[in-house]
Amino acid sequence: MSNDSAETTIPRRTTGDVVPMSFAQELLWLLDRATPGLTAYNVPRAMRLEGKLDVEALRSAIESVVQRHEILRTTYASDERGAVQVVNANKRFELPIIDLTGERDGLAAAERFFLDQARTPFDITRDPLLRGYLLQLGVHDRVLVLVTHHIASDGWSKGVMFRELSQAYDAFASDKVPTMTSLPIQYADFALWQRAQVESGSLADHLEYWHRRLAPPLPALELPTDFARPTVPSFEGGRQAIVLPADLVRKVRDVAMDHGATLYMVLLAAYHTVLHRYSGQDDIITGSPIAGRNQTEVEGLIGYFANTLAMRTNFVGDPTVAELLERISENAVDAYEHEDVPFEKLVLELRDAHQADGDTPLFSCVLTMEDTLPDELKLGDADVKTIAIDFGMAKFDLTLLVAEQPKGLRLALWYRSDLFSVGYAERFLGHMRSVLEAAVANPEQRVSELPLLTAAERSQLDAWNDTAVDEGAPATVVELFEQQVARVPSRTAVVDADGQLTYADLNARANQLAHLLRTRGTGRGATVGLLLDRSADALVGLLGILKSGAAYVPLSVDAPAARLDQQIAEAGIRVVITNAALCEKLPTTVSRVALDT
Repeated sequence: MSNDSAETTIPRRTTGDVVPMSFAQELLWLLDRATPGLTAYNVPRAMRLEGKLDVEALRSAIESVVQRHEILRTTYASDERGAVQVVNANKRFELPIIDLTGERDGLAAAERFFLDQARTPFDITRDPLLRGYLLQLGVHDRVLVLVTHHIASDGWSKGVMFRELSQAYDAFASDKVPTMTSLPIQYADFALWQRAQVESGSLADHLEYWHRRLAPPLPALELPTDFARPTVPSFEGGRQAIVLPADLVRKVRDVAMDHGATLYMVLLAAYHTVLHRYSGQDDIITGSPIAGRNQTEVEGLIGYFANTLAMRTNFVGDPTVAELLERISENAVDAYEHEDVPFEKLVLELRDAHQADGDTPLFSCVLTMEDTLPDELKLGDADVKTIAIDFGMAKFDLTLLVAEQPKGLRLALWYRSDLFSVGYAERFLGHMRSVLEAAVANPEQRVSELPLLTAAERSQLDAWNDTAVDEGAPATVVELFEQQVARVPSRTAVVDADGQLTYADLNARANQLAHLLRTRGTGRGATVGLLLDRSADALVGLLGILKSGAAYVPLSVDAPAARLDQQIAEAGIRVVITNAALCEKLPTTVSRVALDT
C-alpha cells in the first residue's frame, strides 16, 4: 500500500454529477458489449438453510443491503459523455420462492437451478445486478441462491454483504429496524475520484514505473495445449486441486524466511518456473489480484475495487532458486509500491504507447492467494452452509488459487477446457509440487536442474525405457484395436461425410459383421472381398473381416465389372462386403453383404 493513497480523502459527489464508470467497470462494460451473453463474470453463490427461517425478514434484509449500497441499484450506459453509471433510486429487490418439494432429489434439482442461473447473462443496461432465489426443499430446508455481476462486486464484497445481511436479518426477525453506521461514500463517489486522480497527474510516477517495467517486447506465453486455440474463447472451464502437506509448507515458509521472501513469493517462483519449463520462454508475466482498497472510506463498500498487478520474471542466465527468489522479491515489492494504478488504465496506456502489442494480452495466467478468513452468513437459528458447486467458467488460460487449510496448502488450478484436458491440469499441479520439493531441498540448484516429473511419472518413464522387458508376441491389428476400444471407448474413432463413430460404436458394428460372416461359413483361411470407397463403412468392413478370422481383399470401386470378376475368381472370394449401390457390379456367383441395408 502506498502512503499517498492511504492519506487521501474521497469526497462525496454533488447531486447531478455525471458518474463515469471506474476503469475496472469500463473494461467489463466493453467486454459485455463485445460478447453479448457473456457469463464468465457472473458471481454465483448457494447456501443451504436448515432450521427455522423468517423468510420475510430475509427478503427485507437483502432489500436493506440493496438500498444501502447504490452499486446494487446501478445500471450502465454509453452516451456522448462516455461510459457512465446510472444509479436507480427505486430498484426493489425481489426474492422469488421456488418450490422443489415435489422433486425426488431436491438438492440435485437445486444444483441444476443454481447452474442455470449462474449461466444466465445479466443485461447490465437494465437488470438489477443482484439476483436472488429461495428454493424450498422441505418445511425447514431451503437453498438461498444469490448471483451478482463482477462489475458490481468483488471478493471482498462478499464479506461486506454477508455481515450486513446477518445484522439486518436479526433486526427484522425481531421486528426492529436495522441500525448501521452510515456509509461515508458510495461506489460512484470512488469512480469519480479515481478518474480525477488519473486526470490530475498524481499517478504519473506510478504509471512511469509500469511503462518501464512492462517495456516491449511483451512476451506472449505460448504454452503447449491439448486442443487448438479457438478463434473465439468459450470460457468453459474445469478445476483440479491438490493439498500440499503441512511438512512441505513448513519447509517452504522456512526457505522464504531465509531469503527475505514471503510464502506468496516462493509460490510465484514455482508457478513461473513451471510456466518457463513448459513454454521454454525466459520472460514470464502473470497476473496477481489484490484487494485495491487502500482508502479507509471504501473498506465497508460493496463494489468492484479489486486491482491486478502484472508480475514479470526473467529467467535469463538460468538462475539458482535463491537468485530467482531475489529477483521475484525485488519485483514484487516494487509492484506493491506502485499498486495504485488501475490495471485497466495501465492496459490502455500500454496499448497507446506500443500499438504493435495492442492485440497481445498482458498475461494469460494468474496466481491468486485466497482470503482464508471465513465470510459466514448468519441467519438467526438457521444452520447456514455454503454449497460448493463448480459452474465451469474460466476467465484465463490457467488460474492457480492458493488457500491455507488446517492440513496444509490447497492448490486449485482452474483451466480453460477448450485448451486443456483434465490430465494436463493434474500433471501441472504435480509438477508444481515437484518443483517446490526440490527447491526447498536445495535452494542453490539452478532452475534448469529442478525436476518436474512426479515419482509416478518417473516410474512410468523407467518402465517405458526398460528395453529388457519381454512384451510377448507382437499383437495383431484386431488386438491392438480392441485395446484402444477398452482405453477410450467414447472417443471418436472415425469421421466421414455421413457422421462419426466412437471406438465403441466401430467395435460393435465390426463384431456384428464378423458374426454374420461366420454364420455364412467364413473363417480362418477364407478370403472376403471389400468393395467400398474410403468411408467409415470401409473400416467396419475391414475390421469385421479380420475379426471373423478371414483375410480381406481390397476391390476397387472404379474397376470395370470384368476386372472385378477376374479378381474374385483368382482370390477365391465367396463373400463381398459392399453397399447397395455397388452390388450390381458384382457377379451373381458371390454372396453380398450391403452394410447400408
